[in-house]
Amino acid sequence: MKKRIKFGIIGCGVIADFHANAIMEIPNEAELVGVTDVIYDAAEKFSKRHGIKAFATLDEMLSSKDIDVVNICTPSGYHAEVVIKAARAKKHIIVEKPMAITKEQLDSIEQACEENGIILSSISQNRFSRGVRMTKKAVEDGMLGRIVCADIYMKYNRTQEYYDSGSWRGTKRIDGGGALMNQGIHGVDLLQYIAGPIKSVYAVSKTLVRKIEVEDTLSAVVDFESGATGVIQATTSVFPGYPRRLEINGDKGSIALEETSIVRWDIDNSKYEDIVLQPAMSSSASTPTAISTDGHTRQILDVIRAIKTKTKPLIDVNEGRKSVDIILAIYKSAEEKRTIFLVE
Repeated sequence: MKKRIKFGIIGCGVIADFHANAIMEIPNEAELVGVTDVIYDAAEKFSKRHGIKAFATLDEMLSSKDIDVVNICTPSGYHAEVVIKAARAKKHIIVEKPMAITKEQLDSIEQACEENGIILSSISQNRFSRGVRMTKKAVEDGMLGRIVCADIYMKYNRTQEYYDSGSWRGTKRIDGGGALMNQGIHGVDLLQYIAGPIKSVYAVSKTLVRKIEVEDTLSAVVDFESGATGVIQATTSVFPGYPRRLEINGDKGSIALEETSIVRWDIDNSKYEDIVLQPAMSSSASTPTAISTDGHTRQILDVIRAIKTKTKPLIDVNEGRKSVDIILAIYKSAEEKRTIFLVE
């Protein structure tokens, strides 16, 4: 029997259950060993729910020889501290989005993983979906011609009760930002992943409806290195909330995705005769937990492959920080009311 990679989960928030279920969907490849949380009662309840061990402390988990990989599911502002500690303990790492919330944290994570020979993968599970892969391939193959516009719209609904459910939600220090950093980061990742590097951004950020200290509404104009232009729009204050929409428009064709489903394919589809347009599935537009575990499972399998073959995962440290760097530039633009270049 081939060796299974053993996992431990750090943090018992809502997303931790998705990680647990994703790991348990691949029993031939992975084993979920345990969980830890700063609130031990939460870890104990989680452990009983999934039939695993509750570690009393983070240090206890990191010192365990039964753990190969840790899945970090803590609030965003704590990611960097935990990642660095795990890297120094020689544990490979899967960390929820965003990988970190400041440039200094990103740099520290990159250094810690490099110094300790650690594989880190930041959750960007949408990259593994068929619709996203087909769209990226179509762009790379030139099927859309020259890309003219590339836009992402993330018009979600998060109630005040959602923000009030955790003292860290909607805070700059722990959440790192609002609609864009928390809810919109996956969309930003897909935009730059498919349309290519962003050269500059100009943004307007507002808090219009929710009683939070960060933005609930933001719009940014982006200039791609390719010469294309685009829009990034994120809000958590519209009713009822809509699936994320990504549009890629070229002079020879256009593609639109809702969540990860292709809803418009306006090009010669002879290369993809089996393409079926369908409405967005499993949207978290108004319900944060309305997502599938399939993407997480695929990303976990990619990390297992990287560990066993001693190669890089698809979303390594460098890839994981790209969306955060863009968002930080957007925030800086909104604050300083000027165009920000990603490389200044």
